[in-house]
This record gives sequence, structure tokens and C-alpha cells, in this order.
Amino acid sequence: MSQPAAQQPSRKKSILSLLVLLALTAVIVLLFKDHWAEITAALSNLNFWQVLVVLAVGISYPLLEGCICWVIVRTRLPGFKLRQGLDASWAGTFGNVITLGAGAVPVQTYYLHRCGLAVGPGVGLMTLQYVFHKTTVLLYATVMLLLQHQWFAANTTGVMQYLPYAYIMVALIIVGLVLVCVSPLVQRLARWLLGFLPKTEKWQARRADWLEQLDVLATESRALLADKPRCVKIFALQVLKLFLLFTLPWLCIRFMGLSPLRFAQVQLLTSLMLFVSNALPNVAGMGSIETAFLLVFGSFLTRGEAMSVLMLYRIASYYFVVAVSAVGFFFAQRHLAQMEPPKET
Repeated sequence: MSQPAAQQPSRKKSILSLLVLLALTAVIVLLFKDHWAEITAALSNLNFWQVLVVLAVGISYPLLEGCICWVIVRTRLPGFKLRQGLDASWAGTFGNVITLGAGAVPVQTYYLHRCGLAVGPGVGLMTLQYVFHKTTVLLYATVMLLLQHQWFAANTTGVMQYLPYAYIMVALIIVGLVLVCVSPLVQRLARWLLGFLPKTEKWQARRADWLEQLDVLATESRALLADKPRCVKIFALQVLKLFLLFTLPWLCIRFMGLSPLRFAQVQLLTSLMLFVSNALPNVAGMGSIETAFLLVFGSFLTRGEAMSVLMLYRIASYYFVVAVSAVGFFFAQRHLAQMEPPKET
């Protein structure tokens, strides 16, 4: 596995990425300006404790990501601590922002490498964590859609009528990703397809690296999937993580006194929103969520209401999380400097 996968992000690139984040935020604020009075009026309905609850639910996502990382990495490092799992989560969250959406796995791998886990297995385990997440998103959205398909079909018009096609496309991508991890047949097919790459030095070097990553992923997936109790724990934590994330818009709606959408309906809409966002481009985690949120919730809320909920939702689930992860990443660096790496098993 190539060593660049375990590099620490540079300070210069981090500052540049944060400036891009600020610029994108300014663009979003300008897009909301026509409804700013309605948004501020809705936000003014919140009291201190409601804001605290919303922020607490928002920060639960990276905390549970840290717990999941802890459970997964202990397959390789039995002495891996919960605090280290949380540190890896902060590193992934902050790294995803400062590398404009490209760096969660490399930055986490860098941290795990410093903890004593080789780069190859580190990339493999973090990829498997991502696959568990995507699989749970697919199953969660599918169950919600099956339970409420009649209500959803009766209340969708316009662009939303094409949502099932987007659902099928994203579902096929996720299923393909899962099969690459768990199916020996699909892994052999992937190796065969890589044989058709151009016979140039550059492409053959890439082919060798991809084949190595595929081998590591196959090894790590077999070891992890053989541990059924651990897989159940991972899946349960993933479901809890998504349940709390999908509860967040409902809390925003209720606290701001907006639409009478029921709890289960908001769970469905938010799961579909996250699902659709996977098919949209994003920069540092921005753009796709906002677009998908307005698309999905726009059929059930007024434009001003949808923007109000989106504003509070993103403050709690993105901006607050990014701010806390920056602090968490700083302490993760200090923890690395203080500890002796454990032995890999």
C-alpha cells in the first residue's frame, strides 16, 4: 500500500480549505437572502435548552462514528482504546473538510498508523466502516420507504416523482461496493477488469496499487465478517447513529413550530435526503446535502420553512461538528505525541 495514504494534511492546505468552506457558506447565505426574515423569525422561537438538545443530537454522529471505529479497529489492535476511536473520528471529520471531501480515510489511516496499525489494514478497515455505513443507509431508507410508501406516493409531485430512479441508481452503487468487499466472485471480476488498463508504466503502477488494496480489503472483510457478534455491534451502532441524525430535522421542525409532519414521516424524508445526496457532487461535505434537503422537504414544507429547518439542521450537524472536530483533532495530535503505539496482532 502506498505511503501517501498515511500522510498528515499540511497546514497550508488546511487554511486554503477553510477559506473555501467560508466562501461556500457565504454563497449559501446569499441564496437564502430572500427568505432571511422568515428564517430569523423561525430561529428566534428557539430557547436555550432546545438549542442545546439540537447541538447534542448533532454531535452524537461523530461520537458514534468513534465508537464504531473503536469496535472495528480492535479486530487488529485489541488494546485500541475508545478515546483513540473518538480521536480517529475527529481526525476523519476534520480531515474531510480540510481536504475538501477527499481526506477522511487517508487522515484516519494516518492516525491509525501512528497508533501501530499498518497502512494497508488501516485503509481496509476504514473502507469497511464506510461500507457498513452505506449499507445501513440503504437498509434504513428501504425499510422506511416500504412502511410508508402509500403516504409518500400520495404526497409527491414534480421532480420528486423521479426519486425512485435515483434510489435504484444509488442502491446499485452501494450493492456493488458491498459485493467488492464480501464476494470472492466480484473480487475476481474486478481483478480481471483491471487487466484491461493501458499497458503504460503509469497505469500499470496504479493497477498494482489497486490490486494490493483489493487484496487487503478482501483479507480484512473476511476477518471482520467472520466475527458475527462484532458485526452486530457495528450494525446496531450504525442504526443508532442514523436514527439520531434523522431525528434532528424533526426536532428542528417541532422546536420552531413549523409543519405538522409526523416523526416517522420525517425519518423517511431525511433517510431519502441522505440517500439522494450520495448521487450529488459535494465540496467538503457541502452542496449535496443542501440540494437534496430542499428537493425532498420542498414538497412538504414551504420554501421559507424548508430553508429554516435546513439552516438549523446544518448548524447542528455540520458547522458545530466541524468546529468541535477541529478541537478534537488538535487533542488527537497531542495524544499521539504522548503515547507509545501498541503492537499489531
